[in-house]
Amino acid sequence: MISINDLLYQLHLADQASTRLFEKRLGISLTRYQMLQYLLSQGESSQIALKEILGIDQAALARHFKILEEEGYVTRQRNPLNQRESIVALTDFAREQLLTHPPLHHLSTKEQMESILTASESKELSRLLEKLVTGLEEVSPENRK
Repeated sequence: MISINDLLYQLHLADQASTRLFEKRLGISLTRYQMLQYLLSQGESSQIALKEILGIDQAALARHFKILEEEGYVTRQRNPLNQRESIVALTDFAREQLLTHPPLHHLSTKEQMESILTASESKELSRLLEKLVTGLEEVSPENRK
């Protein structure tokens, strides 16, 4: 049986490889890409909702949105019903880059990535990763005296 530390290290290596791939080939961090994908599927959203869904702390989320805003992918504005809350929306430029006219190398890279695992393997990996994350969150430190 493979030890948990070996599995976690393999997961770490997979994370590094996917991070490098996204940043080099797609020119965007995986986190920011996921934020854009969420906004694409859900429409505008509060920063708080994205924070909870993606599990990102508020400071990191604000930094990501600042970069996305500077690059023309999102707009942020105060919620008129709650001035302490920001509403984030995709720009037309972002929709064009993600849907209408995505760069060909983006499409090619995504196609290659999606072909690595079969649909059933992807589903099983997702299930296993969810189980692992849930289990790791439940690990409690031993009481030391």
